[in-house]
Amino acid sequence: MNKMIRFVALAFIIVVLIQTQAIAKMSDGLAALLNERQTNIWVEGEFLGDFILGSRGRIEFIYLDEKLSRAIAEEHTLAQWVDELNQYFGSPATEKKALFLVQLEVNKPWSFNVSDLVIGDYKPKKEDIISLSWRNPDETLQSETKWQFAFVVPESIVYKNKSIKLGYKEDVTEWKIPQK
Repeated sequence: MNKMIRFVALAFIIVVLIQTQAIAKMSDGLAALLNERQTNIWVEGEFLGDFILGSRGRIEFIYLDEKLSRAIAEEHTLAQWVDELNQYFGSPATEKKALFLVQLEVNKPWSFNVSDLVIGDYKPKKEDIISLSWRNPDETLQSETKWQFAFVVPESIVYKNKSIKLGYKEDVTEWKIPQK
């Protein structure tokens, strides 16, 4: 147990350092936009103070609206997968839809099902995934892997200046939708 706590603490410190370096490189404007539009969910984890123990994985949600899409296109300081998935903003598949980017970081084998995602009262379907990088959304993901994909939800789900639930199954958080 003591080894596990040390391992989780070290992993947490490394993640914080990496994110701090990434944020330090981006402009204050992009950092502010991302801060309003990004949230993380730890699936099946137990909280121990600032640490999460035993989680199946982490889901990083990024709400991609026009402001953030333009800032990403101008700066290119975020992770490569964000730059790549930014191409879907404004595509025909996003017409009258809200676009989300997701990165899954898998800690232990995970039978992921896209319809278990929670976006307000909407449950995404396979057809809502618009990125080519996501080949098999309903499969067992192996430990130490990362998967990224873009998906859309009806625009009506994303009400401006309101909060909606984002998460996976019962692991959800309230997320305030940013102003245009």
